[in-house]
Amino acid sequence: MLLFCLMLWCTFADGCTVERCEEEMPPEFLQSESTNTRFLAPILRAHYRALALEVHFRSWNGNDTQRQLTPWQGELIDDALCRNADWMIVSFADLLAPAVQRRSAHYSVLLMLDYDALCSWLQHGLDSGAYHFDGLYTIVIEQLADRGQLHAVMRELWNRQIINVVVVVVLARWEADNRGELVAYSYDPYAEGQCGNAAPYEIGRYANNNGTWDRLAGWFPNRLTNLHGCSLTVGTVEVSPFSMIRTVDNRTVQYGLEVHIVDTLATRLNFTFRYVRPTDGVKWGILYAANSTGLVGLLQRRGADFGFGSLGFSLNRHTYLRMGVPNHMTQMIMGIPPKRPYTSFEKLFQPFAADAWLCIALGYAAFALVALALVTVNRRLAREPALQHPLYQLWVLLMGGAVGWLRLDSTRLFLIGFILNALVIRTLFQAGLFQRLQSSASLASDLNTLEAINRAGLYYNMFRASLQFYRDNPSIPASRIKLVPNDQRDWDDLFYELSQDRLGGVMVSPLDCIAYYVKRRGKDGVVYVGKDTGFMYNLGFHYPKSTALQQPFDGWILRMHAAGLVHHWSEEYRDNRYWTNAKEDPEPASLRWNQISGGFYLCSALMLLATVVFLGEIVYFRLRTRRLLQRCCGRKTRTRRKKSV
Repeated sequence: MLLFCLMLWCTFADGCTVERCEEEMPPEFLQSESTNTRFLAPILRAHYRALALEVHFRSWNGNDTQRQLTPWQGELIDDALCRNADWMIVSFADLLAPAVQRRSAHYSVLLMLDYDALCSWLQHGLDSGAYHFDGLYTIVIEQLADRGQLHAVMRELWNRQIINVVVVVVLARWEADNRGELVAYSYDPYAEGQCGNAAPYEIGRYANNNGTWDRLAGWFPNRLTNLHGCSLTVGTVEVSPFSMIRTVDNRTVQYGLEVHIVDTLATRLNFTFRYVRPTDGVKWGILYAANSTGLVGLLQRRGADFGFGSLGFSLNRHTYLRMGVPNHMTQMIMGIPPKRPYTSFEKLFQPFAADAWLCIALGYAAFALVALALVTVNRRLAREPALQHPLYQLWVLLMGGAVGWLRLDSTRLFLIGFILNALVIRTLFQAGLFQRLQSSASLASDLNTLEAINRAGLYYNMFRASLQFYRDNPSIPASRIKLVPNDQRDWDDLFYELSQDRLGGVMVSPLDCIAYYVKRRGKDGVVYVGKDTGFMYNLGFHYPKSTALQQPFDGWILRMHAAGLVHHWSEEYRDNRYWTNAKEDPEPASLRWNQISGGFYLCSALMLLATVVFLGEIVYFRLRTRRLLQRCCGRKTRTRRKKSV
């Protein structure tokens, strides 16, 4: 294998001087100059200078006995180096060199002996670690039998998704009247009316008589700015709110956050698309070097041009797939079950916290002690006909009643009680009570950290695709991870069970999935999130390794972010009113029975207590009256007996 960098400096007075970075140049590089080897240098100077990247020369001549450069290839490289020595940095190797010894090539010049050599490179040497599939390729084939093989070459290149390519062949091989003339061919699979057609077309001729190309402009146009209505295959899975399905007028319609992005891309780049889904019953799937499953396996096998459906970025997916710029940033977080629902009676105590209730109790105790002290010091005050008992007045104020006529010497006492009750306690309590009665029937449980979840002994429910984010987390015991057995299980069913605390643990999910469920079905049961249990991660389109679509897609997605479209679309799928207890309408909603029943229960209990007291008073009055009658009757009887005696 030959691998070295060539720093080239060319002086026209003394000829061409080549400085080598590593080994001496092979003798095949220094062949005598031929008349038909100068065609490559103008191509490189015209099209390979836009980016300051090295030019990768690769050669492959069929089998192990022919891997050395042919004399014509040696002269070709020698001439290209000399004529571009003022700017070009070169890396040279044979096409099947080990990948660890190569640099990833954006500018490639491939020298091949024949069609079989090209097929051998496509089968064994073309991999994403060594080549950019959206880079520029100039392929020089020394021996090509006929035009039929040229068509086969283009079909093979299109099957590998290489579209920025120029194939240079010697026309003398099949046209005797044009001996020595070279012709450059290319193809455009996204041309108008030619979708998927890899038919070669001529882009330039090089004549030996004058040593120039008849045209060099437009050899590598940007063919992906307009796809002319060609169809792309899009892999997806149903994940709310990123990719969802509904039926409209007997038609299946795809919608969701990432679907908005795809629709916008299709409009801007002028392509159509059809959706495909994994056929193995697995949603996202697991990636391996081979035999991957689910959506990622579909992309790895090039069953789709790109795919989406809440696909987060990860090292494994970066290894086997190609990832675009992030579509959306979200959190992978724990959905937690609610606490036991509060009863309407318990809500009566919610307006004030425990310390506030303690302060109120101390205030009433002080007020009661003052009232008792006044009664004890001056017992005549309690018997004043125009003034009710102070303890009774305290109770009336506590229950929201109005005070009666006040004596001048007791005005300050009852004024303090009125301010304490009517202006402070009653006003604040009633204001807080109105909100509490209308609040959600349940509150989030105290599971805001992984440590709290572990202390509670709960399981971490997650899909198998999410396991890669938590497998190596020391805070999550492996014995506590519980995988969802069915990858096609509906998110709504899982979240509803979580809202009713039937999962036996927490649910690992993207935050947007939980927010969308709460927006639609929050009235059936709220799913809360553990505040400190998540991490930020990016979602984006994933492509097969051999794709040229990533760069134009990324450019438009970044424009959507800059215009605020992605943020605007994401807000359509969330509504925090069930988390913040905000109202849909600006006007207060009417109270319902389940919200105010606690007050009626308390009123009924007090009425029952009052009835018992009233019955007790009646019984006590009758017993006391009977005793008085018995005493009176007994005294009269004794008096009569004394008189008779």
